[in-house]
Amino acid sequence: MDGRFLQAVSGPAGILGGIALVLLALVVTADVVARGMGFALIGAAEIGGVLLALLVFLPLAYTQHLRGHVAIEVLVSAFPRRLRRWADVASLLICAVFSIVLVAGCGETAWDSYAQQEFQVGTMSFPLWPVKAVVAIGFLLLSIQLVIQLIGALLVATGRRHDDQDESSFPQTTL
Repeated sequence: MDGRFLQAVSGPAGILGGIALVLLALVVTADVVARGMGFALIGAAEIGGVLLALLVFLPLAYTQHLRGHVAIEVLVSAFPRRLRRWADVASLLICAVFSIVLVAGCGETAWDSYAQQEFQVGTMSFPLWPVKAVVAIGFLLLSIQLVIQLIGALLVATGRRHDDQDESSFPQTTL
């Protein structure tokens, strides 16, 4: 029950996160080489910080879609199938609530940064609100993904939808 719209957004967001990783590696490598030659690249630290935010927060929803976040399954894997389904529901619910709280907080922080025209001060000056907005957007996409998966897990746990996964792969809890 993953929404097609979210897949269309979270997939490219994940790709942008991957591109940010490659660019971050290039910026850091260029800065290290430049420092070895006796000079520093102006703005490398600031650019690195922006790229780090992009690579961490944009792929969150796509990683959750793949169920690729860290999962502790030692205890849950010993549960009977029905209890594992409800553990998945509980895990997704907790994560969704936490993520929604983060969306609200990060969104408010981004808005305040925009309203106050907050700028990064350093070797390069640039507004901070776009970076803070990326963090909020990453958590928003994650929240939507978690809610979609929560609805699907509830339908399976209550027997309203057939479990389309085999015994060995269902469910992988998020916690």
